Amino acid sequence: MRTLPNTADRYGEISVAPIGHGSLYLGYRDELIAVDPYSEVADYSALPEATAILITHDHYDHYDPEAIRMIATPRTTFIAPPKVAELLRSDGFTQEIVPLSNGESAEYENLIRIDAVPAYNIMRERAPGQPFHPKGDGNGYILTIDGKRIYIAGDTELTPEMRRIDFIHIAFLPLMLPYTMSEEEFIEAAKIIEPEYLYPYHYDTVDKEWLRKALPHIIVR
Repeated sequence: MRTLPNTADRYGEISVAPIGHGSLYLGYRDELIAVDPYSEVADYSALPEATAILITHDHYDHYDPEAIRMIATPRTTFIAPPKVAELLRSDGFTQEIVPLSNGESAEYENLIRIDAVPAYNIMRERAPGQPFHPKGDGNGYILTIDGKRIYIAGDTELTPEMRRIDFIHIAFLPLMLPYTMSEEEFIEAAKIIEPEYLYPYHYDTVDKEWLRKALPHIIVR
């Protein structure tokens, strides 16, 4: 039987199950949303089928067709940046695809509002003039579910747009150099956003006790 890991956290009717790297599941009522399924961190053939799949950008560790095929059904809805929407079609996915660019939003099943927000590098580059994540290519997402706002940052540094995000109940922030944020930037971002619950994700290693001491007013999961 395909089930979520028993480590799933519950926030009223909302469930949160981190899977690893940038991958996670969000559950609400009969909806189960998978974010950036990645087959190197889990056996997706053993994980539940998703009613919706959110993809942040086109890098192999976030757009993984092998993992997606394991959990997508004919009724699954995809939400993705336009570049990833094109990849989904070219890879043979025929389900409903909702392309969202930075600043756009969609209503999913009249239950969940999904806002696409910028996720990009400001300083860090693979070569001069070539940021690891160019502005406009990828999305972070803010999901509003049952009055609670959940921020999934995607691969990003602490951007000017992130500094304007507030009223967040649960946040997923990346912690990995050179692609996303350093520990210092992560702490600064968390203090600015001030979520009630904070999940570090997309990391190699993390010292959660150190983060809890640095962020005493935030519950670090």
